[in-house]
Amino acid sequence: MSVETNRVILAAGLQSGGSTLVSWCFLQRPNCDGVLDGDTDLIPMLRRQSSAREHWYKATISCFSLPEMIAMLEDQGYSVAPLLIARDVRHAWVSLSQKHYGRNGITAEDPPLRLRFRRFLASWQFARENSIPIIKFEAFLERPEQSLRTACEALALDWDAAMLDWPKPAADILNTRHGNATFRAADKTGLLAAIDKGKRDDTLGAVHEEDLAWLEETFSAFNEAMGYPQHLQAQSLLPGMA
Repeated sequence: MSVETNRVILAAGLQSGGSTLVSWCFLQRPNCDGVLDGDTDLIPMLRRQSSAREHWYKATISCFSLPEMIAMLEDQGYSVAPLLIARDVRHAWVSLSQKHYGRNGITAEDPPLRLRFRRFLASWQFARENSIPIIKFEAFLERPEQSLRTACEALALDWDAAMLDWPKPAADILNTRHGNATFRAADKTGLLAAIDKGKRDDTLGAVHEEDLAWLEETFSAFNEAMGYPQHLQAQSLLPGMA
């Protein structure tokens, strides 16, 4: 199936939302190349000298929302095919708050966590309103091939088993300089080997009680639409604000 040479598939998701794992799967496609994980505080950019038929750019939603990133790539002359990766926001919050780049910052380049999550919510609403394909990360872990096949169909891409088998080394990918420590330590012999089924549903750490209440109130409609529980009863809580 031929695609436009100026088309770029733009994938976006929460920080600590599993988007790097999905990104690696797409970059394993023989005719696909691009950016494994873009800079959160820089506008999305691709090297025009890439000879790939399928251009790929993945960024996490922090400083920019999905519609903002689409507009910036369109300004560069690209036809953008967007994709959103979604995860239970409470699990993402707990994971992100333990990472050095998950600081509850106060600047545009290092925004507060709630602002980052509001941008994700706005991006999800935009995706729903514009029929943009959404990968639910938990479903991807349970049924990886089905999730990837559905996304490929929505993006007008033929299925390629390389997305599961992972034959392409990092050296053959245009830009892999970013990526979280969990992914870098993962088994790269294939997608199924990289998915740690024993830990995939664990939420390590605790969340401040006010933050959990804010997440569950703010993302009530998101939780309902995506099939997430409205309340996490077993979540470890900390008193006071983060």
